[in-house]
Amino acid sequence: MERTQDIQSIPRHMDVVRAAVLLVHPILALLLIRIFIVQRSWRFSSRTLNQEEREQSLQSHQRAGDSAMIYLLGVITVAFIAQITRALIEGKYVFEYIVPGHYHGWAGILGLILMTLLWRLGRKTKEQKDEGKPFSKTRDAHGRISDVMTVLVVIHAFLGFLYLLELF
Repeated sequence: MERTQDIQSIPRHMDVVRAAVLLVHPILALLLIRIFIVQRSWRFSSRTLNQEEREQSLQSHQRAGDSAMIYLLGVITVAFIAQITRALIEGKYVFEYIVPGHYHGWAGILGLILMTLLWRLGRKTKEQKDEGKPFSKTRDAHGRISDVMTVLVVIHAFLGFLYLLELF
């Protein structure tokens, strides 16, 4: 059994650095959640626009969707970098925390898969519409996945909050 005197603690200034590193991901994630909510609200706000306004709004929605996908990859990359940095600060093996050992991490991987599917369906809807093909099924699937993602985003954020409490 390890004695209290034998436990190596992290120096105080490293504790602040560790906290800052771990908080970068959630702060960026909150911005991504905002982008996602704005994207999702387009479904409802687009109904009140005239044809020309709707077409401009749709193009903006599509560009924002592409940007959101890139931003998501950035947020996930930051999460991995934060976990690697955390391991280094704590003097552990550099990839100690890479494989998720908690629901938040696994939900993040599921979120990446669903977000990729959501993004691909949005792109496919655009392609079908541009080619004059029927696109209502892919558009509706895109909307339904968005609905599921909304619930998962809330759960994922809550699990992330609990995970942060566990780390501090």
